[in-house]
Amino acid sequence: MDVLVVRFAVVSDVLSEKDDAFGRLLLDHTAGCTGQLILELDDGRAGLALPAEVFFAEHGEWPPEEQRVFEFVQGRVLDIGCGAGRHSLEAERRGLDVVAIDVSPGAVEVCRQRGVRDVRLLPVAAVDTTLGAFDTALMMCGNFGLVGTADEAVRVLRVLHELMPPNGRIVLDSVDPYEGADPADLAYQERNRASGRWPGQVTIRLRYAELATPWYELLNLSAAELEVLAGRAAWQLADLVDGEPGEIYAVLAK
Repeated sequence: MDVLVVRFAVVSDVLSEKDDAFGRLLLDHTAGCTGQLILELDDGRAGLALPAEVFFAEHGEWPPEEQRVFEFVQGRVLDIGCGAGRHSLEAERRGLDVVAIDVSPGAVEVCRQRGVRDVRLLPVAAVDTTLGAFDTALMMCGNFGLVGTADEAVRVLRVLHELMPPNGRIVLDSVDPYEGADPADLAYQERNRASGRWPGQVTIRLRYAELATPWYELLNLSAAELEVLAGRAAWQLADLVDGEPGEIYAVLAK
């Protein structure tokens, strides 16, 4: 593929200023500066990630499939990997109480500047009962992939299950690694299988100007794979919508 259109996901530890490529992109965008985020894979491939304006889009500019699953958002909301805060702000506009988290100091600062009321510098791995109970967890813009591995996905899903009431929901999206896979993608998936990794697990990092994140794991899943992992943590698919080729939007329910 010539352009790697992979949704941004944050790494598992809080980033330092020198590692915060994504945060610097968002800060520059708010200051009126344009730039491009580059996504690199550990097999030597590299390409363009999503442009900055995507992370600032208003609700009416979102894909219809994203708007549809967002209608399941209710009650107290945990926005995991909040980025520039577009989902948090829309939930707040609807009168909902939101806790937004990200590992990017720049993203957290941008969210504060844009008016997100409760935004915290916190990785998904640190989510636990100390945050309180939630009715909805948002893992949008590919942020379900932040779990990194299948085992960690199940652990995080179990933690979220504990944090939520019987009518709790997880609203997420993912990139199906098999849809439109080219020979390089297929070879990567085969290496994953040979080493005991799930086919859609990729090792990546993000670059912007002179900054680069550490290498980290991102887990891309098909709808069938998502359903398998969800079932291991007592979740089930309540809604599933296909977006652009390779994109899936889903709602998990207990």
